[in-house]
Amino acid sequence: MRLLIAGLFLAFCYGVAAQEGFPLDGTWRGERVGADGRHHTIVLLMEWDGRTIAGTINPGPGSIAFDSAALDPSSWKVRFNAAAGQPAPIVFEGTLADLGKYNRTLTGKWTEGTASFDIRFVRE
Repeated sequence: MRLLIAGLFLAFCYGVAAQEGFPLDGTWRGERVGADGRHHTIVLLMEWDGRTIAGTINPGPGSIAFDSAALDPSSWKVRFNAAAGQPAPIVFEGTLADLGKYNRTLTGKWTEGTASFDIRFVRE
């Protein structure tokens, strides 16, 4: 009986450890190539409070908060906007992939004003 209880407890602990929460939670890092050919690293910090997705672009001094963000779980499409205080609004539209992995990816189009860039973020 003790062996059975110990086995059930270990199975429960394994299941709890495997839970990673909301699929966008965490720190994401990506790189885009500008029109000048230079590489620009972009860091996203996203979290979910149970109702809304909050996010920050390049956390720290000069960070940019998301104005809005949404995830369509039927297609795993993600969209966020950040315009407050920016010379040009930032819009990202992409698709979440590799959901079973810790280092899942978010691939799509990053737009700043009229300039658009392909970008791939990886969760760290």
